[in-house]
Amino acid sequence: MLDGARVAFVVDGPLDQPTGGYLYDRIVASGLRTRGCHVDVVNLDVRGPLAPLRENARLLGLLAPRVSSPRVHDVVIIDELCHPRAAFAAALRARSPASPRLVTLLHHLAASERAGASANLRLALERVLLTASDHVVVTSETTARVATTAGVPRHRISVVPPGRDRLGARATPPARARGAPVRLLFLGALTPRKDPLALLEAFAAVAARAVLTLAGPADRDAWYAARVLAAASRFGSRVRVTGALPDEALARELGAHDVLVLPSRYEGYGIALAEAVSHGLAIVSCRAGAIPEVVRHGEEALLVSPGDPRALEDALVRVVNDEQRLDAMQHAALRRAGTLPTWADTQDAFCRAVFPAAR
Repeated sequence: MLDGARVAFVVDGPLDQPTGGYLYDRIVASGLRTRGCHVDVVNLDVRGPLAPLRENARLLGLLAPRVSSPRVHDVVIIDELCHPRAAFAAALRARSPASPRLVTLLHHLAASERAGASANLRLALERVLLTASDHVVVTSETTARVATTAGVPRHRISVVPPGRDRLGARATPPARARGAPVRLLFLGALTPRKDPLALLEAFAAVAARAVLTLAGPADRDAWYAARVLAAASRFGSRVRVTGALPDEALARELGAHDVLVLPSRYEGYGIALAEAVSHGLAIVSCRAGAIPEVVRHGEEALLVSPGDPRALEDALVRVVNDEQRLDAMQHAALRRAGTLPTWADTQDAFCRAVFPAAR
């Protein structure tokens, strides 16, 4: 137990945002509390052009050494999504025994989602934050390798994958009558990185034998989401769009579908994949980022190259038109789930990474 340890957990904006990264943050912060820490969540203001300057100054105060009085916090954890508003504070902080330990939580580099000058600028800011940190927690081995290329020594990196059991688990695959439409599920924000437009393009090849549900927020990229909704409307009742769903509704959707389709162009882990195999869903996804760490091609998953609608279409045809294959993939999914960590495992490992003495 970590009785009395004081932690500042710094995140961009509200902590209750419906993304995998913020979900991870909420659960590990809760784990720190249940293990005896006092956790203060620090919400950085993301509004306005002066936000980076203002919030870096705020963080400098948080990271400053306390010489004449006890430290306010023993550890400051910064979600790496804050890098524009935290990088310079991390670089300029005065390191001393009176300073709090700085731990950066890296889901995946934001630069991985960009190209050209924009990616280079983001990578420069991210590298500043990562290399100034005392320790970096990542959610996958893939991201650990990326962090080392950004200049973080491997001994200062801990890999702490997300859990799989937040929405429960099943002992058998979802029930479906033979010959009934195969039920496809997409879980994620309607954004270019998740690529639901590619899914809708590929879905046309199986629309006669399948139905599709798109579940996830549509407010991350309004222009792109509008294109997704327009493309979905062309299939009538064969495609259902739910918007963002609470956990109870998400668990029901997982129990009512046969295949999770996640054509992401990049994932630092892919919590939806781990939750889907825990419910016995077959997977159609991409060889992108850490996805091959979570699910195995040729077992519970068919993984294709990201941004290749033809390959995605072929994978959908294979899983929809071959009931034997689908059944085998679903049973493989349940076996795979048993090898993935629970959220209690994640919380324990995160605490050991943040507080080395707890090891």
